[in-house]
Amino acid sequence: MKRREKLILQILLVDDEQYVVDDLELAFPWQDFGIEKVYKAYSGAQALQMIGQYPVDIVITDIAMPGMSGLELVKQVRKTHRRIKCILLTGYAEFEYAREALQYGVAEYLVKPLDHQKLRAALESTIKTIKKEIDRTASYEQAMLAFREHLPALKDKLLAELIQGKSYPQERLKDKLSGYQIDFQLNDRVFLILIRLEEHFTNFGPDSQLLFEYAVTNIACELLGPGFELWHGRDAYENLVFIVKSSEAGAVDPDKILKQLTHNTHQLHSSVNEYLNGGISVILSYPGEFPLDIRAMYEDSQSALRQQVGNDQGYFISLTDKQKSSPVQPLKDLYASPTLMHLLETGQWHGYKERLQQLREFSNNLPSYNEEYIEEIRTMILGSFHYIAHKNHSLLSDLVGRELLDKTLFRSVSQLVSWGEALVDTLQGKLERDTQNNRMGIVKEMQSCIASNLAEASQQFVADAVSLHPAYVSRLFKQVSGISISEYILNRKMEQAVASLRNSELKIYEISEQLGYANSQYFIKVFKEQFGMTPQDYRGKL
Repeated sequence: MKRREKLILQILLVDDEQYVVDDLELAFPWQDFGIEKVYKAYSGAQALQMIGQYPVDIVITDIAMPGMSGLELVKQVRKTHRRIKCILLTGYAEFEYAREALQYGVAEYLVKPLDHQKLRAALESTIKTIKKEIDRTASYEQAMLAFREHLPALKDKLLAELIQGKSYPQERLKDKLSGYQIDFQLNDRVFLILIRLEEHFTNFGPDSQLLFEYAVTNIACELLGPGFELWHGRDAYENLVFIVKSSEAGAVDPDKILKQLTHNTHQLHSSVNEYLNGGISVILSYPGEFPLDIRAMYEDSQSALRQQVGNDQGYFISLTDKQKSSPVQPLKDLYASPTLMHLLETGQWHGYKERLQQLREFSNNLPSYNEEYIEEIRTMILGSFHYIAHKNHSLLSDLVGRELLDKTLFRSVSQLVSWGEALVDTLQGKLERDTQNNRMGIVKEMQSCIASNLAEASQQFVADAVSLHPAYVSRLFKQVSGISISEYILNRKMEQAVASLRNSELKIYEISEQLGYANSQYFIKVFKEQFGMTPQDYRGKL
């Protein structure tokens, strides 16, 4: 029973005379004893029901009740809830009878009519007993709880060590197997099953991946459990590993065991497809001796798994059968010109995606392809993206985000190509936004230059100010703002001319000079073309 530092308790009052329970609830200072909740029951049956429903620590019950007596109630409580302490209420006539109840574990008994001082003493004694029991069992319970919580991880760690070839002295290994409740003995004849979750499952996040692994493990235990002992864990490559042995005692026909195990693993392979809508690849090893042959069985299974990159349905391979390996072929399309790096460098985003699709089609036409193909393609894709990011003076992680960049678990070329396409879309969008923002920044700098130097402003003047070629300044300004830089300068001059006509007493020629027009007649002509009247007429209408 785990408690806070301050002991918080709950109590149940039981008496068939309702007023006794109700009055006691209200009249007694339960909070002084750390009792935060008081429950009430008016019969033994109702009390049992409430005990099953609420975390009751102490029961105070009348002994004489119709139906189920208080003593019978205590007996039932002792059977199912031994930690609950019981205090009996009894009349003088039942005193000797109540004393006999002590053999049933009654903590205290009180005589009616109830004296509150005696109730206080009884509660103090009972609570003291509860605290002692808690102190006595706390350290043991905590140790056992920690052990139970860590037991799956301990089993996984031991299995991982054995498949990696770690050697234990025999007696120490026996102790570990026994302590971890693993039903395997030295020299047992065992098989190893290696399971890889394929593309469908790895498309989800890490949390979902763990749930799928849990589901596949449950299906495997259900299908392999009858007739076999299982010990399962997870290897460094996120594959599921099962050590399996026959649960039949005595000499068993090896061919019969292999036949049954092969049938069950075939069924596992198809059941996962049926119930989880995704494929797994299953490698069934040859038989070996535990733990001597575990490492070799695992390495051979892992090698077979690497030679078969998964597909939607996955594969089933038995190492007890002779497997004919397919010849390895080079991925020529991966290195064809223009290269992936060149396509990114020249901004051929669509062409990059087309090249990825060619890789997908090429891999689909191979009789088989292995994990090294996956790594080869991933390395080329990632290298091209690192190059273009660094060329833009940025880290790739800053451009596409860690979540996308950190994805490393690929079960097929198709899945890898989809990841490459996502990188293309993300990088293209980021670079185009950055380019647009950069262009807008340059145009804002041009506009600020024009505002500060309106009389001298011209396309050449602005180009010199921002250190760019005049032709590029003209093209960039129009791309971003929608009008030419000459038109923008004219509009700003006319806006300033209108402001001067409205808000000053300057003469027309003075306004013309302020705006950089050496000839006031030319200024008047431009103003009239813009507003349909001369500056003087405009001022006259104000």
